[in-house]
Amino acid sequence: DSYRGTSMSSPSAAGSALLLQEHYQNVHGIGSFMRSSTLRGLIIHSTDEAGDYPGPDYAFGWWLMNTESAAAVITQDGTDDETIQELSLDCFDTYSLNIIADGTMPLTATLCWIDPAGESNDNNIIDDPISNLVNDLDMELHFDCNTFSPYLLDPTNPANPATTGDNHRDNVEKIFIP
Repeated sequence: DSYRGTSMSSPSAAGSALLLQEHYQNVHGIGSFMRSSTLRGLIIHSTDEAGDYPGPDYAFGWWLMNTESAAAVITQDGTDDETIQELSLDCFDTYSLNIIADGTMPLTATLCWIDPAGESNDNNIIDDPISNLVNDLDMELHFDCNTFSPYLLDPTNPANPATTGDNHRDNVEKIFIP
């Protein structure tokens, strides 16, 4: 028998994630494993576009997982082309990173973290649009006089394409500059 569709997406993604952890250990040494937020961020960072509009959407999520692309990010980690960083911030800390891009290739930056459980809104709304983030981290890319912000979805209009702006809802932020 052949299995396909959403029933096979979870075991495929889980197996791919395990292979990415194994590759990370092969590149960075025995006992080296990515945090779960780093692995999730890497997978989202390296996905292939899906859907009718650029960016994430409520039908396809953060696009289609591309394990080969994610493995390439691990292989190139620490080079001028790719960097994976696992950092900790204290309250009100900021972190800056200078990026050198020649403008011939797209630039993607992804920030992902594990957020502790927030307060329940107790309003019995499925997919409540009110944010429960405890730690609202923000990411922006600046070049000359331009500021690039992460993707942003509108839960009150789920059919609308993603826009960009200050995302106060998700514990993943991704900026893509073509």
